[in-house]
Amino acid sequence: MKRRVKAMISLGLSAALVFGALAGCGKQQESAPAASEEEAKESAAVSEESADDTEKEIPKISIGLREGNSYVMACSDINTDEHVLAFEEKMGVDLDITLIQHDGFTEKLGMMFAQGDFPDVIQGDMPYTSVMSGAIENGLFMPLDDLIEEYAPNMKEQIPENVWNEWRGTDGHIYAVGDFLTNTARRCTVVRKDLLDELGLDVPVTLDDYYNVLKAFKEAGVKYPFIGREKFKYSETFFAAYGVVPTTWQLNDEGKVVPAYILPEMKEALAFYKKLYDEGLIDPESLTNTGTVRDQKAAAGDVGMMVVNISTVPGYNVSLQENVVDGEWIAIASPLNPNGGEHGYAAFTPSANVHYINADCENPEEIIKFFDHMLEPDEELQRFLTYGIEGEFYTVNEDGSVNLEIPDYSPNAFDVIPQFLTRVKEADIGEETLRAMPGGSETIEYYYTKAQDDILSYIQPINLQTIVEHPELSVEEDKQELFINYASKVMVGTESLDNFDQFVQEWLDRGGYEVIEEATAQYESGQAKMRE
Repeated sequence: MKRRVKAMISLGLSAALVFGALAGCGKQQESAPAASEEEAKESAAVSEESADDTEKEIPKISIGLREGNSYVMACSDINTDEHVLAFEEKMGVDLDITLIQHDGFTEKLGMMFAQGDFPDVIQGDMPYTSVMSGAIENGLFMPLDDLIEEYAPNMKEQIPENVWNEWRGTDGHIYAVGDFLTNTARRCTVVRKDLLDELGLDVPVTLDDYYNVLKAFKEAGVKYPFIGREKFKYSETFFAAYGVVPTTWQLNDEGKVVPAYILPEMKEALAFYKKLYDEGLIDPESLTNTGTVRDQKAAAGDVGMMVVNISTVPGYNVSLQENVVDGEWIAIASPLNPNGGEHGYAAFTPSANVHYINADCENPEEIIKFFDHMLEPDEELQRFLTYGIEGEFYTVNEDGSVNLEIPDYSPNAFDVIPQFLTRVKEADIGEETLRAMPGGSETIEYYYTKAQDDILSYIQPINLQTIVEHPELSVEEDKQELFINYASKVMVGTESLDNFDQFVQEWLDRGGYEVIEEATAQYESGQAKMRE
C-alpha cells in the first residue's frame, strides 16, 4: 500500500507539472506547431528515463526488525505509520519493514534462514551465537569489510575497534553492524530514597547495611522490601555481592573456566537469599513474577528495592510518582563483598542489536550508506534521530536547546524513531532523553561514575558444543535449568543448602567436566570473549 501511494503522488505531481507548463505558455503554446511522432517518442523516452533516474535516487530497502516496541506492536501497518514515513523522508530511503516476533526471536530467525526467505537486511543475534554463526558459514550473509571501507566513513571514525571485533565471523570478516557501547555498565540496584529519608537511613553499602535497610522497610509497612523476577532474573543484588552472578563464567582456584553458580561463594549467596525469604524481606512471588507484574507492584509503591537497567531508572520514577507523589528511585552499587573479593553486576556486551545483509541483496551499498548516514555529524539530523518529529514530543529553542515532553502513557510513539528505526548509534544510556525525566541527571552521573566501579568482569565462552548436548547445564539467563531448580528450592526451603556440594557434583556428572574442559580450552586459545 505504501509503495502505491508514493507512486500515485509521483504521477499526480508529474501531471500537475505538465498541466502547469501548458497553462503557463498561454496563447503562444496554442500557436506552436505540433510535435512530430518521432519527437514525441523521443520526448517520452527522455521522460521515462528521467522518471527512472528519480526513482533510483530513493533506495528501496526491505528490512526485518524485532517487534519489541509496544507502539510498533499495536500498529495495524507499521509501514504506513507517520513516524516511519517521516524517517524515510529524512533518511532518503523507502523501507519495507517486516516485523519479527519478539517472543522466540532466535527460533524465528532460524526458521527464516532454513527457508531461505528473508529481507535485504535483517536484525539478528551476535555473529558468534549458534544460529547466526551457522547462517554465516552457510553463506546466507555477505561480508561487509569492503562495503564499510568504501561507503561508511562515519562508522569507521566513531565505532571502537573492540566493537568491530564483536561483529566478525570466525573467518575474520565483518558480517554485522548495529548499535555500540563505550560503557559496559548495565544493571544496578535501585532503592526508594523517599523511604530512606523518611526512616533516617543512609544508602546501604555493606551486606549488613542492605539487610538492615530491608528489615527497616518491612517494619515500616513496605509490602515487598526486595522484589525479584522469575528464575532469579533481575534479582542478582546478593549474587553480585559475592561476585557470583549466575550468568557469568569465572576462573576457579585451579585456573579452570567454570559457571559462577558452582563456585563455593554461591552457597553463601544462596544462604542470604534464604534468610531474606524466611524473614519476609523478599516478595515470596519473586521466583514467578513476570517483568510486567513486578513493575506493577513497584509502580503501586509496594516495593523498596529491586534490580533494573540503569537507563530505566527515571522511567520507574515516572511510574512511581503517579501513585506516590514524593516517591523516588535512586541507583546504588551492589553490596561490598563480605569476603573482600570482587563484586558487581555482569559487564554488558559492547553491542547488542546488530543487522546482516542478505547475500542475494542487489544493492548492499545502499544499506551501508543508509546505516552510515545515521551517524552523520549533522545537528538537525541528529536531533531528529534522537527525539523524532519536531512538535510532537519536543520544541527547539532559538539557541538550539530542546524542550522535551515524554508521554506518561503507553503505548506511545516516542521511541519509534530514536530506538526502533535508528539502528546504528551509540547506545550507552540516552542522556538527552533522561535529562528531561525525574532523577535523570542523577542517573546519568551514577552511570559515568559509581557504576564504573560496580562492573563484574567475566569470561564468555562461545557456542559450547557440550552445552548444546547438555542444555540443562547452561549458564545463559532463562536457560539455567539445573541451577534454577536447585536454587529455587533452597530459597523456599524445600531443599537443604547443605546439599550444595551434591548439586555441584550432579552438574559435573551430567556433562559438566566436559563443559569445563571445552570452556577452558576456548579461554586459553583466546576464542572466548572477555567481558569487563
